Amino acid sequence: MEWMKFVIELVDKITWPTVIVLSLVILRHPISTLVPLARKLKYKDFEMEFGQELKVVSKKAAGAFPELKHDKRSLLIASAENMPNATILEAWRVVDEKAEALIASTAPDIDLENTDSRYKLMEETLIAHKLVDTKKAKLFSELRQLRNKTAHAAGHQAGKAEAIMYVELCFTLSAHLQRITEKSSQPAHI
Repeated sequence: MEWMKFVIELVDKITWPTVIVLSLVILRHPISTLVPLARKLKYKDFEMEFGQELKVVSKKAAGAFPELKHDKRSLLIASAENMPNATILEAWRVVDEKAEALIASTAPDIDLENTDSRYKLMEETLIAHKLVDTKKAKLFSELRQLRNKTAHAAGHQAGKAEAIMYVELCFTLSAHLQRITEKSSQPAHI
């Protein structure tokens, strides 16, 4: 009779955990589609709000107030609060645009569009053509790696302070790349 009691106790102990695990496995796809739509997550003392609505309002405001488009740095810093990963990806675009313009003006034979590793090719081109010094090349490389980690690493969530610092570094580097582009496009004085 003891073995029957043991089996009943065992089934009693593993039933609910098994049901929960199976439910999560079966519902993982529907849950993963609902998570981005969530506005707030609250569990005991832990509470988290998401910025889906803020993104929609920001797009509407940019259309209504064109002057908002001009101060991209401020917008990115403001968005770091609710969307640090998206902020990092947008800040990288600024560097990407300036680096692409610089490479197009100094090395037009390099095709950045038809490559699997666009950003790595940009970095190598900037170094090979001596368009940036070692410190700035290292900064470009580190910013690129952080961007890739944010874009591709599963579960990576940047913090607000990290995103703000990333924005500042991207705008500093992009301003430097812009100055080099302007210098290279000016005709030489004889």
